[in-house]
Amino acid sequence: MDKAIGFYWTLPVPWAGFTTLSANVDQAATQSRTIRYQRALIRRHAKENRMDLVHEAVFLEISPDRGSAAVKEALQAIAAVAEANEAIVLVVDFAAVQNWRSHRPLRDEAGDFGLTVEMVYPDEITIDGRPFDPALHFEDWRKRQADWSAAKSTRLATALARAAELRAAGASLSKTAATLNTEGLPSPTGKPWTADNLRKATLSQQ
Repeated sequence: MDKAIGFYWTLPVPWAGFTTLSANVDQAATQSRTIRYQRALIRRHAKENRMDLVHEAVFLEISPDRGSAAVKEALQAIAAVAEANEAIVLVVDFAAVQNWRSHRPLRDEAGDFGLTVEMVYPDEITIDGRPFDPALHFEDWRKRQADWSAAKSTRLATALARAAELRAAGASLSKTAATLNTEGLPSPTGKPWTADNLRKATLSQQ
């Protein structure tokens, strides 16, 4: 029986507060539907093709809009497992549908470690008791991302207006930043406010 490793990756979504991912595959699957989908699809693919899935790994990219060479460290971590088991690496080929989430660095870095990667077509499957179509999922996500980007100036104006109120009441920059975060008034990028980025944002509007 051929042996395989399931490798599941996704992008961070700072504006939705999704910036960390558990290294535990099953825990990560509860944090991300994309990870949950990949896990289910790869497990099905392995079973249908009589593969022994000897290991699974997850990776959260560093940028919200593209794959990067940062995947090298994650691939290096599974290289020894692959070599010891003579296993191939199974990766969902999102790019096969409308070029969603292509990851050229993943393939390049895998080659550097001598890993054999098999790309699995992103079929629609049922997860959580409902059909999951990755193409529709990412199309909807892209629209939400566009809406978020379009509202950037409004978010900034709202946050800075509140910051001005807090500063006028005597709050320090650090305290003001903490209050904005607590009140759910994010920075334009969705990352938490700090004294430094709040000061820069305020100066940029003067």
